[in-house]
Amino acid sequence: MPEKKPDPGLNAHLLADLTALRQALCGEHEATCREWDNGGGLGVFRLFPGLDLERWSALAEEHGLHHWLTLPLDGRALPHLTLYQQTLDRLAYQTDHDPLTGLANRRSFERALDLEIERARRSRMPVCLALMDLDDFKAVNDTHGHPCGDEVLKALARVLLENKRRYDLAARIGGEEFALILSGVGLVKSSEIVGRVLAQFSEIVFQGPEQRFQVTFSAGLASYRGSVPLTEAELMALADKALYRAKGQGKNRVVTAPLPDVDLVTREATQVHANEKKFLFGK
Repeated sequence: MPEKKPDPGLNAHLLADLTALRQALCGEHEATCREWDNGGGLGVFRLFPGLDLERWSALAEEHGLHHWLTLPLDGRALPHLTLYQQTLDRLAYQTDHDPLTGLANRRSFERALDLEIERARRSRMPVCLALMDLDDFKAVNDTHGHPCGDEVLKALARVLLENKRRYDLAARIGGEEFALILSGVGLVKSSEIVGRVLAQFSEIVFQGPEQRFQVTFSAGLASYRGSVPLTEAELMALADKALYRAKGQGKNRVVTAPLPDVDLVTREATQVHANEKKFLFGK
């Protein structure tokens, strides 16, 4: 059988209708029209005779129409339900991932860190958090341009994904800020992993418009073993202080934070001793 070719007239008519409707309903607030959980709304349906699911999928991919849903008129719902599932999977992925690097975003990172801290508290197994910040990244954008800056960000993401274990989480949590959650390992092993990431990344040579260049990052590493109460914010603060020290010591290095378990236990023991002395000798 000869291959059925798309009808250019139908495609143009379909795109014109969709574009006009989207502009009329959404105007300059396109993001609002993409929200699925906005407390209400109305589905608008339009029949396009001669349009099949295969051709619609191709148009949706080419023109970014995945948020428009289809309904069958011949009773064959399975292909459309499959398309719904693919759309939902795509939206779920976009909700939890950074669009440039493909790493977890800040929202996904914070959720994972909270779970890892709770797991460490229950099992007494360590979790390590590495915060990484690209060194002099503003100068990269200013000197070589933002497209080169984007290539640097994507390169660091690739190195993180290549070196992390399957159950670790790599995330981009800010402009040039990255994080790595390492489950079940202490400071020594975590330092080795982050150090390996730094070594491999710093060897990459990027091509700018006029010259080649290399980039490094600084990292702060904090570990928690679950023996004392600790919040997500407190572990983040420990890693952030270590990162600040790494910057102050000359950048391009990994600095570890004091163990919160040891520090807090020592302070608690000191307070108990002080209370005992007060009870024995005070009035």
